[in-house]
Amino acid sequence: MIISNIMSLLDNSEALEYIDHYCNDAAYKKNLSKNTLKAYRSDLTVFLKWLVSKDYNLLKIDRVIINNYLASKLDSGSTVSTIQRTITCIKSFYAFLQDTHIININPAILIENPKKRRKLPTIISEDEVERLLNAPDENSAGGMRDKCILELLYSAGLRISELLNIKVNQISAEQPFLKIRGKGNKERLVPIGSFAMNLLISYIDTYRSKIKVNANIDMLFVTENGNLISRQSCWEMIKKYARESMIKKNISPHNLRHAFATHLLNNGADLRTVQMLLGHASLSTTQIYTHIAKDRLVKFHQKYHPRG
Repeated sequence: MIISNIMSLLDNSEALEYIDHYCNDAAYKKNLSKNTLKAYRSDLTVFLKWLVSKDYNLLKIDRVIINNYLASKLDSGSTVSTIQRTITCIKSFYAFLQDTHIININPAILIENPKKRRKLPTIISEDEVERLLNAPDENSAGGMRDKCILELLYSAGLRISELLNIKVNQISAEQPFLKIRGKGNKERLVPIGSFAMNLLISYIDTYRSKIKVNANIDMLFVTENGNLISRQSCWEMIKKYARESMIKKNISPHNLRHAFATHLLNNGADLRTVQMLLGHASLSTTQIYTHIAKDRLVKFHQKYHPRG
């Protein structure tokens, strides 16, 4: 343990020297202002501290680790401008390390800057999500339906349009996943945790099967009168339960999708898997790949998601 701590201190000291060399080089070659250099030094020092806390070596990381760090900064409330500066700084620093032959491959070269005009979603903590999900009354048809909606939005990271298009026959205890058709008409497989699945089966057996609906309506979520639920109704429902849960934030269905992603990352999931779960990357449709992706996604969901 003592030897490990000494090695960590030595590695940390060496990393700080690399940061010093980079800042001196940037001041000379790029003619950066004192304020910019001060900000860059601070950004790199904070980044180094994060790496050390995760037992990562500054010289032996990849793009996924850097993306996870940036995601943690977003989750902690950093502005887009701060994230953009941090990305520029990290990319420049690793380019310097590569140019000076300290590393062979620049892990930050493909990191993309977020668009500044895009407003970041409101961040909901795991405690706030727990309070929100426990707010509906499970002993009523409407309350049980609302609880299932909230649970699916968070446990599966669905868009509200995707959730409202789920059909009753898509839910099966034998298949712990859903085939979702998202943006661009792209399909993806979404794992459903055991908690959410048990809740859905109970909702279908206890309430949904007894609601008289139009023969043409086979959607999972309907009103107590058997009509389709609107997007606006879901927005109003979430805001109502947020107020009852004493959550003083402007929460929408998309905020639960955002919480799904950030909480997965915070609990150790890698960024690429989260992107697959969110539907930001298309899945191949061959049968073999579908089975491989299905098993992988279910395992990742069960391992990393709080309600897996």
